[in-house]
Amino acid sequence: MKSPPDILVVDDTLENLKILTDILKLENYKVRPALNGKLALSAVRQSAPDLILLDIRMPDIDGFKVCQILRDEPIYKSIPIIFISAADEVSDKVKAFSVGGNDYITKPFNEEEVKARVATHLKIKCYQDKMADMIAEALGEVNILNQEIIATQSELLYRLSEVCETKSLETGLHVKRVSEFSYLFARYSGYCDPDEAELIKQAAPMHDIGKIGIPDNILMKQGKLNSDEWGVMKTHPTIGYTILKGSTRTLIALAAMIAYEHHEKWDGSGYPMQKQGEAISVAGRVVACADVLDALFCKRCYKPAWEKEQVLEFFREQSGKHFDPKLVDVLFEHKQKFMEIKDRLQDQLYQS
Repeated sequence: MKSPPDILVVDDTLENLKILTDILKLENYKVRPALNGKLALSAVRQSAPDLILLDIRMPDIDGFKVCQILRDEPIYKSIPIIFISAADEVSDKVKAFSVGGNDYITKPFNEEEVKARVATHLKIKCYQDKMADMIAEALGEVNILNQEIIATQSELLYRLSEVCETKSLETGLHVKRVSEFSYLFARYSGYCDPDEAELIKQAAPMHDIGKIGIPDNILMKQGKLNSDEWGVMKTHPTIGYTILKGSTRTLIALAAMIAYEHHEKWDGSGYPMQKQGEAISVAGRVVACADVLDALFCKRCYKPAWEKEQVLEFFREQSGKHFDPKLVDVLFEHKQKFMEIKDRLQDQLYQS
């Protein structure tokens, strides 16, 4: 609240404006007069007062309407409004309170009553403002703590994913690229708002955490795996899910789902659960696209890097089969952004 308190007095009669102004100035308030509803609304929007004394009967916009307009705008909801009127009818008083008024004073004015009612509502507003500031400060501190917790979880997940990727002869840049690709798929698909897309980005690095449980002779084998070895390799989503499941933390729970589902396919031919279509979580579908996109662009121990057009053609052909068609559309609509990430986060195993 301002010091001294700022009071807007609205009345279409100059004599009433002068009486109220004289009364309030005795209390050292800052008083602003307005002769009608339009001027009152303009004055409030120019600088919100701490309290409004508002006449009901006015020729352009009556006091009830002015009050309704202000109460419909969130930033003005907390301003105390005291109606002033020569009418002492119950119906007017009921309507005054129903449109959001805080009090009601009848004319002719009693000086002590005006002072007392104004002082009371200013005191209430002062307490409310202080309480609102305390709540905002507390919520800000909670938000900072929540962000620190999420950042700590994200860093731990990323560090652990780097260990896993090193074990499988990949680099930390692989998980960074998958993370960035995942954000683009999630954000531009319309499936996620920015916060949800950011969570997927932070959880995506853990998609292959289950590889930590795959024997080195299979994980680092040069060349194609035989059927038995491939059967073992296909257990890594379940291993990853087992490692991460059960957490009450949103980020870790999301990472568990991604680890479990990132090899599922839109047509149900994936593994380990053969989920199909929208039965696969959005995060699982997103990271499936991001992981394959990076894998195709990368040179791996079992294959050379693919050219850009080969990769795009593969995604076009696998739309509705391996991949969610909507996510394939995202890749083509925003391919320049994907290529920028690919070019920015390169390493010695990464060839365009």
